[in-house]
This record gives sequence, structure tokens and C-alpha cells, in this order.
Amino acid sequence: MPNFSLTEAAFEGFRFTRERPASVAAWALATFVSNLATGILGALVGGPALHAFQAAAASSDITQFLSLLVPAVPALVVTVLMELAGASVVYASALRSFMGIDHRVTFKAGADERRLFLLLVGYGLIYWVFSLLTGMAFGLSENIASALSPVVANFLVWLAPIAMFCLPTFVIVRLSLAPVIALDRKRISLKESWVSTKGHFWPLAGSLILSIGLFLVVAFVALMLVMILTELASIGTHGAIAKPGDLFNADATVGPAVLFGEIVTAISIALLLPVVAGPLVRAYQAYDAPDPPPTTRIQA
Repeated sequence: MPNFSLTEAAFEGFRFTRERPASVAAWALATFVSNLATGILGALVGGPALHAFQAAAASSDITQFLSLLVPAVPALVVTVLMELAGASVVYASALRSFMGIDHRVTFKAGADERRLFLLLVGYGLIYWVFSLLTGMAFGLSENIASALSPVVANFLVWLAPIAMFCLPTFVIVRLSLAPVIALDRKRISLKESWVSTKGHFWPLAGSLILSIGLFLVVAFVALMLVMILTELASIGTHGAIAKPGDLFNADATVGPAVLFGEIVTAISIALLLPVVAGPLVRAYQAYDAPDPPPTTRIQA
């Protein structure tokens, strides 16, 4: 069983990207097509209602937010399901490539993708439930502490957002090997991931933090270059090409600008896949115990 090196696992995704750029390009293209199809279908189902809801969500008007929620529900459901389905297909392809199951990029809609779809839904629910329970616990503690000690209450107010992020994240990291198990052993088992990561949380979390941190630095530098080149192109074409501020504007109506924003998003997601998959696959190879041998019944 190979040893798990925090730094080697963190750089595994970058090595994969350097050695197999065509695979990353294929995932970017698949993500772009999936996002584009999701946007078109969401607009067909309830585009105006969804757009109004997103605008209300960005504001602080709770009354308007709630009044627009019900009309936007069909479009929201379709959009979320489409996004999860597309992510399952691309994520499964990336994991199969990283694990050596596929020697070339393949996109399927089979049992692996269904298992990953269920896992993504489960992760979202788990994170939401733990965040909700943590928030409720801190809210109750703050109310009790405010009657006894304002200093303690203020400290709990400061600590609550941190705990609401850290506690669910801890649970998700402990369960993060489940997608790899789902593809390798063809079953969904959160328990196996929880058992395999017992005592190994910090090396795994550290490798994920390091790899994602390096990715964010590289992505920030690349995005700045894109923005500079876009600004120069906008100036050189007298505004025929959208300015950088229009590229990620939800209200933008310029087709090329919206498409450019989707392309940048798809490339970012495709580059992030090996960055995340590397530590998870290496942790699975190092920490996951093999299946116990089958028991044989001795006949008299």
C-alpha cells in the first residue's frame, strides 16, 4: 500500500494537467456544453422568473425574495438537476482517468454517473444539515450567553460563522473518498470513506488546501491576464468586444460576452478537477483498506 505524501498528492493534479492537457480540454468542452444546455433549458422553463429571483436573491429584500421563489421553483429544479447531472458525467470521467480505469477520456451515462449524482446530492444535503444544526446550536448559545455575559455572546457571534463552515467541511472531507470508492468498488459507502480517513484528516485536508490554494493563485494570475487582454481588445475594437466588466455580468445581454464567461468557467472547472481528484485518489490508494475476504461456511 503506497504512503500518502501531502505535497506529492497536492501536486499530482498539476502533473496530470501538464502530461495530459487534451484530457483537461475535453472536460472543459463537456462542461461548457453542459452549462450551455442548462442555461438554455432553464430559460425555456422559466427564464424571466429565474432572472427576477436571482436579482432578488442578490438584494436584501426578503419579502421580494420569498414572493419570487415559488414562480422560479420549476426553473431552479431543472437547472440544479441539469448541473448535477453534467457534473456527475464530467467528474466520473476525471476520476476514471486519474485511477487508470480509462486510458482515454470517455463520457458515459451509466451506473457510475448515477452513483456520483446521488453522492453530490448527498453532500449538498449533509453540508446544509450540518450548517443548519450548527447555526441553531450557536443561535441558542448566543441567546443564553447574552443574558449572562455580553463578552461571551459577542465571542459566539464571531465564532459562529467559522464553526458553520469548519464543522460541515470536516464531515465532507471525511466522506470525500466515497466518489472514488463508488467508481472502484461500484457501490456507495459513506461509512467506508469515514473509516478510511480516520486519523488521516489533516494530511488529506492539508493536501486539498495546498492544491486548491495553488490553483487559486494560478487562476487569479491567468484571470488577470485575460482581463488585461480583453481590455486591450475592447479599446482596439472601439467597444466591439465587451469590456472585462461585462464578461461576468449576470445582466449582460451581449452574446459573445456571456459565452466568453461560460468558456472561462468551463476551463476553470476542468482545471480544478485534477487538482481535487489527485489528493483524493492518492488518499484512497494509501488509506483505504481492502475488502475483507469472503467467509466460507464449513459444512459438517
